[in-house]
Amino acid sequence: MTRRAILDPTLKQKIASKLGKKDTKAVNNLVSKLAAKLSISAEAALIVLAKRYGIGTAIFQRRLDPTKQEEVRDALPSIFGEKAKVVRATKQKVPKKRPGGGGKREVLKSAVEYLMKDAELRERCEDILLARSKFDRPISQATLVLEDRIRKKAEPDKKLTGENLVGFAFNEEVSKTVLRVPGGDPEAQRGFTQILRGVFPAFRNKTHHSVTDTFSREDAMRVCGFIDVLLLVIDKSDKVK
Repeated sequence: MTRRAILDPTLKQKIASKLGKKDTKAVNNLVSKLAAKLSISAEAALIVLAKRYGIGTAIFQRRLDPTKQEEVRDALPSIFGEKAKVVRATKQKVPKKRPGGGGKREVLKSAVEYLMKDAELRERCEDILLARSKFDRPISQATLVLEDRIRKKAEPDKKLTGENLVGFAFNEEVSKTVLRVPGGDPEAQRGFTQILRGVFPAFRNKTHHSVTDTFSREDAMRVCGFIDVLLLVIDKSDKVK
């Protein structure tokens, strides 16, 4: 027998208020349709629906089990193109909000959550990605997390940083490397080593040793998302020496 979904009444009421409804029957219907459309659980659909209406969901989302939290994350792209539709569907008049506030902030948080699966990376970068300017800072933090993750995985006997750390941990030749990429494919090993070697002069040095305003929020989010991919490979790599 399938367990009936338990939907948080507080979150349902928040959505009902956005819809201009006194009760939550309409919300139940919307959740059911969204769950079917996205092939996710009703609990995850409720979170996604709330995000679409610019409602904060962090507390509610943490209460879900890991599987449903992953369903929420995988469904986040559905939010990015829906914001305008949601605003038009809302019966009550939506007040103008200052840049970076309210619904826009929630959509940005959803984008960050989708781009960055790594918890440490997200925790260090999210707040500064949501700021109004100075987007060299999240790139600096992201590359710091990358450097620290390599160091912890490779365990050099002395403090190494940047390209020197990459040179110690990863070698283009599988037989000579300390960390071997998942699967041990020689071409993947060579390519990943070259990528890491370039990340530090291209992004780490530029944002760590000087101040620059050349990065937009979108630039920073793309770089942080790319770092997230690199972290996943590092986490799955094998220490062979």
